[in-house]
Amino acid sequence: MSANVAHAHDGGEQLPPRVAVALAAAEIPPCKLGPARRARLNAAEQALYFWILRRFASDGRPRSAETRVEARRLGLDAEAAFAALAREDLVHLGADGEITVSYPFSGLATAHRVRFPSGNETYAMCAIDALGIAPMFRVEIEVASRDPVSGSDICARVATDGAAEWQPEPAVVVAGVLDRQSDSCRGCCPVLNFFISAENAERWLSEHPEVRGDVISMDEAAAAGQAIFGGVLTER
Repeated sequence: MSANVAHAHDGGEQLPPRVAVALAAAEIPPCKLGPARRARLNAAEQALYFWILRRFASDGRPRSAETRVEARRLGLDAEAAFAALAREDLVHLGADGEITVSYPFSGLATAHRVRFPSGNETYAMCAIDALGIAPMFRVEIEVASRDPVSGSDICARVATDGAAEWQPEPAVVVAGVLDRQSDSCRGCCPVLNFFISAENAERWLSEHPEVRGDVISMDEAAAAGQAIFGGVLTER
């Protein structure tokens, strides 16, 4: 594991300029940072959202039937609750009614596998989401991903405070968006990948003219993940 350590951003402080630039490159607005992500949910909708996230962390993707039972237990109409979560771009369902997206988690396999101390493994939507899971849950995690150019492995260990160690040492992240896409799952998540080097990241960008993006360091990516997901699970 590299000696490089990224110390995550504390949500109460101003974002470092390069982290703010990275978030802007991925078109992630202030309303998607920390507790602001779920600010427009009512108490019951928020409780359902928290339940979904915690189930991903403890057992993997919850099944649709289980989630609907939980929605009813909270006094919610399941369809209306899912519509509210989708409207806020927090949770999305697939054609089969199962959860495909619950940022930072993916209900489908991605290049970004996350392992919890319990042994539970799940997938993150993108590189920055993967790095944001540890500060979100205040638990140390391991991330295993692949360079889209070479297929080489990138590994990271993220501490409860969001500090990250990684290998290989020159690893970087691309932050950006696909043109003409709206939701994060289609717009920025396919772009936000780990690369073993800046050279590979620049090559990938040059081969994908449909992407507007920039290469950022691992410490900037970890700080961006902290800014997005730190404090989301803090009770009102």
